[in-house]
This record gives sequence, structure tokens and C-alpha cells, in this order.
Amino acid sequence: MLNLAFADQQLNTALRLMQGQIVGLRSGVLPPWSVSLIAQGVHPVTIAEAQQVGGSLQGALEFLLDRGYLGRAQLDGVAQERALSALLPLAWQTSMTSSALWADAPSELPLNSTSTQQIIETAERHAALLTREERALKPSSRFSANPLSVSTMVGNEDKERVYHAAMRGLSLGEMSQRLPQRWDTLTQTVSRLLREGALRPQNAAAPREVADALKAGQAAPDFCLPDLAGGELRLSALRGQPVWLVFNRQSTCAMCNPHHAKIIAMHELLRARGVQIVSVWGSPLEDLSSGIGRQRPPYPVLADPNDETYDRYGLRMSLKGTLDPRNLSTMIQGFRMMGASALKDDGELLRMPAEFLIGADGVIETAHYNSYGSDWLPMERVLSWADQQTVPDRH
Repeated sequence: MLNLAFADQQLNTALRLMQGQIVGLRSGVLPPWSVSLIAQGVHPVTIAEAQQVGGSLQGALEFLLDRGYLGRAQLDGVAQERALSALLPLAWQTSMTSSALWADAPSELPLNSTSTQQIIETAERHAALLTREERALKPSSRFSANPLSVSTMVGNEDKERVYHAAMRGLSLGEMSQRLPQRWDTLTQTVSRLLREGALRPQNAAAPREVADALKAGQAAPDFCLPDLAGGELRLSALRGQPVWLVFNRQSTCAMCNPHHAKIIAMHELLRARGVQIVSVWGSPLEDLSSGIGRQRPPYPVLADPNDETYDRYGLRMSLKGTLDPRNLSTMIQGFRMMGASALKDDGELLRMPAEFLIGADGVIETAHYNSYGSDWLPMERVLSWADQQTVPDRH
């Protein structure tokens, strides 16, 4: 048994060695065997059956081989790729090393063995191709995803996976455990996204530049944001149906939640007219469930805690609009709904919300910027606009 300990503990690695072969691996940057097999095309149900019948890893692998779900060459390739994935990020690191005898070593090489010398040489060869910036990336590194850089990912599956993983808050180490990308490919993808501005280090402040207010006749700027219900939503994916886009303050806002209670009540009427409602909130994804999520909105609830879409859509702050006495009745209702949590601001205390009625062609038909906090579009106006839209053919 060889144990390697590093400053970044996610790199800590344990190797089981036997007859010059690596026969076991444990690493913080290595996905489970099931994930590796699924990446090779083995069906998840088949893997679950193999684990249940075989019991141990070796028993499961024997089951997959016997039933023809996995070929021997394919299994050897998976074992080599896993060893390479674990050893690649260690090639330029300094570690503390300890070793011990492996008391329960099997009498013969297990199915998941791979040549130690060969895989180390391969790892060093691949590591030599990485740039200094790519080597500097650590398993603990986290990134912020720019919601307005969606066009840079179109048609590139590796980029899309990494971008969406960053949007969900996964660290680089967590990505390596869940995405079908080896460490070198993963860091190269991250590096490209950083250069293109689609990602940035999480601690790096984004330059703030608020765009001019949008007007009717302009195309609605595209964006991609994480959804409370899971996954992400890209505005351009809704092209072909009218959209009511609502920008709010923080998830527990006493002026926004009463408005959404009315929107929820209208949802079926609007859905029947083919209108898709989308709401954006200036709170972290994990905070949405304790705020607007308590109302269970039947439409996408998106998180933009860095306010990047807010800036692109020209939303601004206003002390006067926040303190306007016309907000009072709505705020009283909101405090009854949210309680003391309505005082949580997430940096949105002075934010003025906005609403956009967007046609099926992606062009803004109405741009409404609240002059004070609760200055929302009248529901009658939204319904009138919806009545003028063409309902998509559902057959």
C-alpha cells in the first residue's frame, strides 16, 4: 500500500500495488467505477444489477464480462484511464509518502489491474503538455459562470459540461469525479473558458458596467442561469414562444413575493395562451428554496447572485424608489409571507425590479423598469399582451 498526502487534501491518493501492477486506487479526483463504466457505454441499470449480483467490485466486473456487457479490452481501457486520471494531477506535485504491507492481498492479479510503470510514464507525458496556468488549477478551485457567455459553448460538449458544472457550484475536484473528462482535458477546458470570459475564478470580482435601459424593438439579450428546479435555462431556448421575463430583488423580498403570488394565480391563464413565465432573482441558488421557492412557482426560478444579467438588462439601484411610501402596503403583505427573512438583502436592498414582455421572435415588446419597488406591470396589461400572442401549435 502506498499513500501519498498533499497540501490540497483532495489530491491525497492511496495505491494498491502488486507484481508491478496498480490493482486498487483511492483518490479525491477519481470518479466511482460505476461512473467510469457508464462513460464507456455500460447501462446504469446493468451496472446496478452487476453490483447486486456480484457483491464486490471484482464480482461485478466478472458479471459484466460473463454476460458480454463489457469486453476484456474495454475493461483494460477503463482501468488504465482511471489510473491515468488519478496520477495525472500528481505529476508536478510534492507529497508526503508512506507505505505498508497489504495484508489481504489476493493470490492473483484482479481484473482491474494496470501496469504501474507504463501508466506513470503516460501520466508524465500528458502532464508535460499542460501550461503553467493549467497546472496551477487545484481540485479546490471554484469558478463563477458568466451567464451572458452562452454562445462560446454552442456545439462543444466538453465546454458545456464544465460551464454548467461551474454554474451549479462544483469545484474542479468535484467536476473530475462527475464529468467524463480526464484531469488534463478538464483543466484545458477550464483554461479555455477562463480565457474566453465564460468562467472566472470565484474570488475574482466581475467588472460592473450597467447597460442602458432596453427598449421595445430590441432583441432580448441571451443568458443561461441555474434553475431552482434543477438544471439550467437558456433564454434563447424559449425562442418560438412569448416570454414574460421578471427581474426581482432577493429571494425573500417583501415587494417581489406578493407580486409572484399574483403571477402564480395567473399562470394557467397565461400558459393557455402559450406564454412562458421566467423569474430571475439576485440570490444564490441555495437561497431560492427558502424564499420564492416556498410558493412553489410552476415556472423557472433562476439565480443570478452576481447580478450580471441585471447589469446587461439595464437594472439600477434607487434609494428613493426603495423608500417610496407607495411600497408600504405591498411590503406589509410581503412581511406576512416571508417573516423576518424578508430583511435579508443579498446586496439587492436598493434594487429596482423590471419586467419584459418578449415576443416569440425574441424581440422585446414591452420593457418596464419599476420607478419604485412595487411598481409592477398591471396584470390586465400582461393579459392583454398575452391575448395578442399566437399560441404555438401543440399537435
